[in-house]
Amino acid sequence: MRGSFPLNGTYFQVNEVFSDHESSLHPMDIPRELLWNMPRRTVYFGTSIPTIFKGLSTEGIQYCFWRGFVCIRGFDRKTRAPRPLIARLHFPASKLGREKRKTSAN
Repeated sequence: MRGSFPLNGTYFQVNEVFSDHESSLHPMDIPRELLWNMPRRTVYFGTSIPTIFKGLSTEGIQYCFWRGFVCIRGFDRKTRAPRPLIARLHFPASKLGREKRKTSAN
């Protein structure tokens, strides 16, 4: 990030992480053995905070923030600009399947 944070002012900065846009488009293949013994954290992906935590109680939302992070956007390392999340990171698998069928039928 070269010493600067381009998205200052976002409310959830403490718990917010960004997906790397390039590796979201072209995922890296990393052997499970290299990651297996590393500490794990939960990341909640979605287009907005209300979308991610829809229907949860205040206590439920607090628990999610104590245990993990949220990701609502990507980050392009080349341009240093925020990017929208790609669909496969936040769409339910059932909806992704329907969208693929719709576009392939056209």
